[in-house]
Amino acid sequence: MVDSVNRNPERFKGWFLFTVVYLAIDYGRPQDIVPLLGYLRPGLIANLILIGFLIVQGSLQEASHRQINMIWLFILLLASYIPFAVNNYYAYTTTLNMLMYMPFVLSASICVNSIDRLKKLVFLSSCIMIYVSLYSLAHHGVGSGNYFKDENDVSLYINMWLPFCFFLFFITKDTTTKIIYLAGLILGILAVIVSFSRGGFVGLVVVSIVCWLYSSKKMVSLVVIGLLAIMMLSFAGDAYWERISTAKNTDQGTAAQRIESWKAGWNMFLDNPWGVGGYNFPIRFEEYQSDYFKRGMWGRVAHSLWLTLIPELGIAGIIIYFLLMKYNFTDIMLLKKLGSNRTHDGPDRQYITALSGAFLASLAGYFSSGTFLSVLYYPHYWYLTGIIVASVKVAHTLNGDPGASEGNDGKMRQ
Repeated sequence: MVDSVNRNPERFKGWFLFTVVYLAIDYGRPQDIVPLLGYLRPGLIANLILIGFLIVQGSLQEASHRQINMIWLFILLLASYIPFAVNNYYAYTTTLNMLMYMPFVLSASICVNSIDRLKKLVFLSSCIMIYVSLYSLAHHGVGSGNYFKDENDVSLYINMWLPFCFFLFFITKDTTTKIIYLAGLILGILAVIVSFSRGGFVGLVVVSIVCWLYSSKKMVSLVVIGLLAIMMLSFAGDAYWERISTAKNTDQGTAAQRIESWKAGWNMFLDNPWGVGGYNFPIRFEEYQSDYFKRGMWGRVAHSLWLTLIPELGIAGIIIYFLLMKYNFTDIMLLKKLGSNRTHDGPDRQYITALSGAFLASLAGYFSSGTFLSVLYYPHYWYLTGIIVASVKVAHTLNGDPGASEGNDGKMRQ
């Protein structure tokens, strides 16, 4: 059966417009530049408009996909902890925040139904990263707040979108667009340096390695990465490298504090294998902290995506999250396969192939930087999942199979 969303690429035109507007507001945060906008709650308004489209269009069945189902299960699990968590309010707000991401995730998976819309969404996302980088460079490495409240948060987000600038720079024919992607690479790397984030540096190295390994133009990619590395070495001063070198000092400073927090998180999981509830790690931390800390550290976060997931959501959460990871990586490999279909050669095929590499490097950057940050409930990974789902549907359409999609069993439906 042919999916109606693919039969008519012009469908949901207004919905797509508000989808990209929402993303620009959520990450660009214009209310931080014009405080008066904050009173109007532009993010909430944009989200409500997306919810309205979801209700009026009645197209939720078109968002049925195994990754989407895993996210719903993740939210349902979060909600199940609310009555039992020590801090019910934090468990509730964490669940609500995750629910607020779903209008974009669902909208992206439904209304991004053509290669042109996919290109526009990815290009806009790259431009938003450039804006965040510029803002960070002008404000000593920090962002405007919310998801970018400190240097580490900024560097993680940038590491997720640098790969798109890298891969799309090589295949883009339009000179202006190519310059923008190159500017994104340069500004993003400079912003990571200015952040002085050790996790950001680790993520940047991992992203560079994956980009090179996945690139079909190994020598050209090596030259570009080498030139960017030279730029980085020239821009970063002694203070930066001294800061990065402290990462190996695991017996002192913030590195030691992180390790002690991770130990507490593991012990919390052993005592509560089914989890303590959303954002209840900080509430329970004082019960498990070691003598390393000289005072009660109630409210301390895990400083790790993994050590937030494991104690807060327990065995069920681990299974759901890793299944979601597996499905995302499977879809990325499927994208590469669909992009390699020589019977439908051309720039769109090249774009899909490049996108698969960008997604892979993006997730590598997210998980490597996120290992040192409490970013489990940030929107980046969930939004990216929605874009991955949309990309697979578009890739199927390009290959002359508009009715095929990745089903819940992972097999292609004809």
